[in-house]
Amino acid sequence: MKSKIIATAAMLAALGCLHPHPALSQPATGGGPQPGFWQPQAQVDTTRNITLRLLNETGLNLEYGESGVGLSSLAAGASKNIIVRVSNRTADIANIPINVKGGTTTLKYDYSVDSKTNLVTIRIARSDGRTRQDRSVYIDEKGRIYSF
Repeated sequence: MKSKIIATAAMLAALGCLHPHPALSQPATGGGPQPGFWQPQAQVDTTRNITLRLLNETGLNLEYGESGVGLSSLAAGASKNIIVRVSNRTADIANIPINVKGGTTTLKYDYSVDSKTNLVTIRIARSDGRTRQDRSVYIDEKGRIYSF
């Protein structure tokens, strides 16, 4: 029993000596937003259905997934509209993976939003591998759109 008390006291003392380190998700000390995957790329209205227009500008065949539908193909140079139906969800609205079919080429997504029609155009291009590498379009419950 005495050894358990000594071991517990030693662990608490050791933990007390550790210095806190800032987490990566903390705001930057310089003010303003810092670039990274944690910054939303666009914003949509969650009170209306959302249309995502995928534009394949990679020159390669892609595959993408819709919730509850499975994987679909998107040929090089093609486009596809996906309707994201918004209900009374309090959780995430959509998570749509988009990748090169049968390959390891990295991609980047560029967004533009038409707020009148709630249309999000996603231009999918090849990434040079040194810049961001996108694999999925994610829309949270507040209508913020992220690339992961």
